[in-house]
Amino acid sequence: MRTSLLAALCFLLPSLALAGDARCKGSPRARAARFSEKLLKGRQPAERYAEYVRACSLDAVVELTKSLVRFKTVSSELPAAKSPEIAAMGRFLEQWARAHGLGFRTVGDNDVFELSWGEGEPRLGLVFHGDVVPAPAHEWKKPPFEPYVAKGRLYGRGVEDDKGPLASTLVALAMAKELGLSPAQGKVLVIIGNGEESDWSGMARYAETQKPHPTHVISVDSNFPVVAAQGGFVAWALEAALGAPPAQPTPGQLRAVDVTAGEFLTQVPGAATLKLEPAGLEPDKALAAVREAVAAVRTVRPSLRAEVKQEGPRLVLTTHGRAVHASVAEEGANALWDLAAVAAKLPLEPNGIEAMLRVVAERFDGDHWGEKLGVAYEDALMGRLLVAPTVLRVKDGKVGLGVNMRRPQGKDSAAFHASLDEAAARLERDTGGRVKELKEVKGGEGGRYVGDPHVADTSGPLVTTLLDIYKRHREAPDAKPQSVRGGTYARLFPRAVDFGPAFPGDLYTGHAPDESISLDNLDATTRMVAEALHTLALTPPAK
Repeated sequence: MRTSLLAALCFLLPSLALAGDARCKGSPRARAARFSEKLLKGRQPAERYAEYVRACSLDAVVELTKSLVRFKTVSSELPAAKSPEIAAMGRFLEQWARAHGLGFRTVGDNDVFELSWGEGEPRLGLVFHGDVVPAPAHEWKKPPFEPYVAKGRLYGRGVEDDKGPLASTLVALAMAKELGLSPAQGKVLVIIGNGEESDWSGMARYAETQKPHPTHVISVDSNFPVVAAQGGFVAWALEAALGAPPAQPTPGQLRAVDVTAGEFLTQVPGAATLKLEPAGLEPDKALAAVREAVAAVRTVRPSLRAEVKQEGPRLVLTTHGRAVHASVAEEGANALWDLAAVAAKLPLEPNGIEAMLRVVAERFDGDHWGEKLGVAYEDALMGRLLVAPTVLRVKDGKVGLGVNMRRPQGKDSAAFHASLDEAAARLERDTGGRVKELKEVKGGEGGRYVGDPHVADTSGPLVTTLLDIYKRHREAPDAKPQSVRGGTYARLFPRAVDFGPAFPGDLYTGHAPDESISLDNLDATTRMVAEALHTLALTPPAK
């Protein structure tokens, strides 16, 4: 693929004070006319398009992102087929598409929204998801579905994962159309799945049935520069019966009556809480025992943030960490690790909570890589297996722990299943049979899930083109394709790769409280996606 030097330089120019550029005033038709061939004589279409996007796109991207974020499209709470918010977002996208002269259709029962431009066989597919993970309001400084800009960042659930990147792409596409450009080699598709954070079956059916696939497929749902390999997603569940309290409390012991950590499987818990009754201790001695345990742990981990308070006859111990996406667990601070470490210092009556917290302390605390579990392995390209205990709850007399893992290539599915079998047996022995693997929950859902790693077929010009764009925009001549532990819809398409939106060195906030993206990064993503769109789909084929 060929891109002129001048076009590249235009895409590379730093973003200006967008709202202050007089050329961006007025209707889309009026502003596009200021970047026309007539007014920018001698400038190639790629150069004019690059300058138009650079000068005028960011305000539109921010406003479109805000509109999309206001739809509370939490697929784990209501699947696409039943979600009025996903349906409403679909109607909004259809109106937006029609207003910009694009095609729109819904595939399945709101499983996938597809916007299209051009005719013929699909040339370029740009893939996103319109659903988001839950956003518990108590974890956020401001309401998560009321987006706002502060100190150069846009905040709201989905601004990074994945509605901001979607808005960047839609605006880039609309601006190309406004300049009179058109797909020269086939149709451009924007493909939006609505179950990425919960149930992939709808998008999987789309990828299986909607053939042929586009020549080039790019997901904008991961990292720059180019992601060509993804870890396999693993869900593993442990369970213990809570057990009835003894008829007579054992002198000197506390009783654990409830425990809570985490909000959902793919987020490292930012808080964890253990509720205790004095049982075999006087209330003042029980409180002193918990405080002493906190102090003892703090001597070996000074960063510990923990508090103890009384609620009636009970004591409530809470630890605070830093919630991050489970695929980058080592960048956060798992509050459950800290809670288990403090609990290990307490004289607890034996029950399911005590047993599960002991498992966390002995087999998970301080170990992101599964070494204590005996499941660790690594791959030269994809790195180490990642293990994160993320959700702990007491429900219906059971104590349940959800564990999220991201596995590299290097061990086939059967061998990995066998290692989990051995780990489960080890935990059962550790706890005298109290803690067992939860094979399946009521209704046949849940239990163990082991996904395979994905390595894209990178033959052809796609990776080379995207790397070239990234290297020039970011002045990163040594950039190379990379692997991530997260999983995106790219894995459903054989030759697909991810291209942004997260930049190297930035903390990814996609599943965290107060999710945000910097306006600079949103702008850079728009400009790079625009150049990829032009190079891969709008440039006439070389003769």
